[in-house]
Amino acid sequence: MSLLHRPRVRRLLDRWFLNAVPTCTNCVALTFDDGPNPRNTPPLLDLLERKGIVATFFLIGRHVRRHPELARDIHARGHEIANHTDQHMPLPLLPRRFVDQQIRRAERAIVEATGSRPRFLRPPMGWFSARVLDQIVEAGYVPVIGSVHPRDSRQPRVETIVERVRPRIDDGAIVILHDGGWHARVDRSNTIEAVDRLTDEWLAEGRQLVTLSAMTGRDDVPTPPRNGPATPDRD
Repeated sequence: MSLLHRPRVRRLLDRWFLNAVPTCTNCVALTFDDGPNPRNTPPLLDLLERKGIVATFFLIGRHVRRHPELARDIHARGHEIANHTDQHMPLPLLPRRFVDQQIRRAERAIVEATGSRPRFLRPPMGWFSARVLDQIVEAGYVPVIGSVHPRDSRQPRVETIVERVRPRIDDGAIVILHDGGWHARVDRSNTIEAVDRLTDEWLAEGRQLVTLSAMTGRDDVPTPPRNGPATPDRD
């Protein structure tokens, strides 16, 4: 079991982070960390577009600077972009000014690539302290963790990812997944296949796959596309 799924830990995190939105009936928010990645992000975007699904991508600033075209593509396809800091470092171990740099440099990279300022921030590896949380909020962000953590960054089997996610989905669940990593060659094909299987199930059940802004009821972002195939299937 992930530490995130332990009730005592969840109660603690719920005091400070956006972890789920139970009032969003029949909603699920897919979130993807550590991109954009030239190997994994394009096929993931194609998969989501085929199904008419939107998600939230927590991007690393240095990856955005290397692949601004991927950040633009994420934004152009109607997904939400969020901040995952500039270098993916453990923020509580950094001095205050370096934490601020990690937040602001990633923000600048995202704005320069997409023209849109992110509203949500997930601290790398889920590491935080009271000081770091204060800095995130002072910088104008909503701190986010999530409610479902299948530990896909360790590249488990597809079935393992599915089995870790499926029983934990309820109203307003926020799922933590990965389309990137430390290097461009990281393989997230198991995550993408698991997303394909899980979203087929959720759409068949009538669930709505939404961005974090849509889930939290913010009306200052475009309305996401309706779930379902973008175009009719052709035999």
